[in-house]
Amino acid sequence: MVLPKISIIVPVYKVEKEIHRCVESLINQTFNDIEIILVDDGSPDNCPIICDEYAKKDKRIKVIHKENGGLSDARNVGLLEAKADYVLFVDSDDYIDKNTCERFYSSIEANVDVIVGDAIRIEGDKKSLMEHAYISSDTIISGKEFLKTQLKSRKMYMAAWLNLYNRRFLIDNDLFFKKGILHEDEQWTPRVFLKAQKVKYIRFPFYNYIIREDSITKAKDKTQNGVDLINICYELEKIYEEIDDIELKKLLNDNLVNKFLQAIDYGNFYSNQYKDLYSKKFLIGKPISIKNKAKSYLFIINKRLYKLIYRLLTNSNLND
Repeated sequence: MVLPKISIIVPVYKVEKEIHRCVESLINQTFNDIEIILVDDGSPDNCPIICDEYAKKDKRIKVIHKENGGLSDARNVGLLEAKADYVLFVDSDDYIDKNTCERFYSSIEANVDVIVGDAIRIEGDKKSLMEHAYISSDTIISGKEFLKTQLKSRKMYMAAWLNLYNRRFLIDNDLFFKKGILHEDEQWTPRVFLKAQKVKYIRFPFYNYIIREDSITKAKDKTQNGVDLINICYELEKIYEEIDDIELKKLLNDNLVNKFLQAIDYGNFYSNQYKDLYSKKFLIGKPISIKNKAKSYLFIINKRLYKLIYRLLTNSNLND
């Protein structure tokens, strides 16, 4: 039996309007030696039928029907089912360029753990490039060095779908997604790069990231987003405490400041009724940039004033 070279894992849930665009971008890849794993996460619409119809037409497609368990659970199921040495995660409301797998496969060398690419963020008619700080494609560095380079440049994107992964590397290091939470990539991606010994970057915006009006990022009530992101910050704080590289630890903790304050604003957790949800002490000693130091100081001394200034600045930036 000839095994595929790349497994593409696609969690599917309530995307019957978008799934055709996604799957078509996969089956029309210029590199044919792939398998496509569509994980139907108990979708209540026509997605299960659509997935099965695609599987009948293309033998490279495998469909897994399971009870709803969330994005993390669907990705984990797909990862364990994958047969290729390398895996790519694609969300079912997004799509990839037709030469993605060809470019990635031609870049695989020396059992590299992670190959990093770029993306295009699409919201309506607006497009913006999600591009990393440049590292020569001839260079292989550790995940920790990659994190340092990107964090210094403020170009570290935590989306799981931005990279191609060595499947054995993920499984051997128990790098599965935490189930039952939102913002799972924020919890997963740092752990991946902290473990990775060989990381390669190719300047290639292969992924088309679509912001839908009904997406989680557009939800009006983000209470659960805030709760989960706060808990992720505390989890990562413990992991970062074990890092020997002082510079990297400082950069990661500075990044945590942004996540923590973002979580507070997501959930609108400024009033005293949320005093047991988090502690201001989390911010002490973590910020290293002047901006994060100023934000943290203001939040610690006066949460309501911080909220007022943060909202004013946010609205101002949106209107520019």
